[in-house]
Amino acid sequence: MDIMHGVKSSFWRGLATLLPALLTLIVLMLGIQMIHAYAGQHVNWLIVHLAALVSGREAEDVEKWYNDYWLGWLGVVLSVIGLCAIAYLVGAFLGARIGRLLEGWFMHVPLMRRIYPGAKQVSDFFFSDRKVEFRRVVAVEFPRRGMWMVGFVTGRAFGALAQKVGSEMVSVFIPSTPAPVTGWVVSVPKEDVVDLPITVDEAIQYLISAGVIMPPAERSGSLDVVRQVHEIADATPADGAD
Repeated sequence: MDIMHGVKSSFWRGLATLLPALLTLIVLMLGIQMIHAYAGQHVNWLIVHLAALVSGREAEDVEKWYNDYWLGWLGVVLSVIGLCAIAYLVGAFLGARIGRLLEGWFMHVPLMRRIYPGAKQVSDFFFSDRKVEFRRVVAVEFPRRGMWMVGFVTGRAFGALAQKVGSEMVSVFIPSTPAPVTGWVVSVPKEDVVDLPITVDEAIQYLISAGVIMPPAERSGSLDVVRQVHEIADATPADGAD
């Protein structure tokens, strides 16, 4: 029993130590795969064909050499560097002008003018520096009573809905796990929203980790509960024991 108890304790300690690092690596790998799928592979294609043009060799031969030396990571690295450089230039020098040009162009394309306003609002929601109401982190009962989910207040709900219900309503964005950029938007009576004393960053860490990474203010209490559960389990005699 002492040996099994020691093995179990070592396992839980090791898992608690490794899990944050493993979750970080998983999220990082998912991000790298997305960058490679949407940009990296196209950059690699461009590099291969430019190298073939300069060297005078066939693109297939250059691509084989490229893959033999595991150079596919260059596409991801150059994509990240290019995105950072473009974002800096747009933000520092061309932000307002580029924004107006893009907005004017998108709003003249029939399909895009229906998508762009919503995408712009989502971008403003996550990257705006203004301290507005939708920075509130809350908990709401969703998808049914007794089941609580973490969300962000984004503003007031539809006036017609509030009039029908007879109560002031707020719109709450409930992110999904482990990709909080997608989720649901629900309208909730204001009195049914529970404000949580945590920051947006702490809430996102909680969601990405599937509830494993608790905010610092909650962490000590959560560990105490887990420790008590383990102590009770260790103290409970196994089935069939004398």
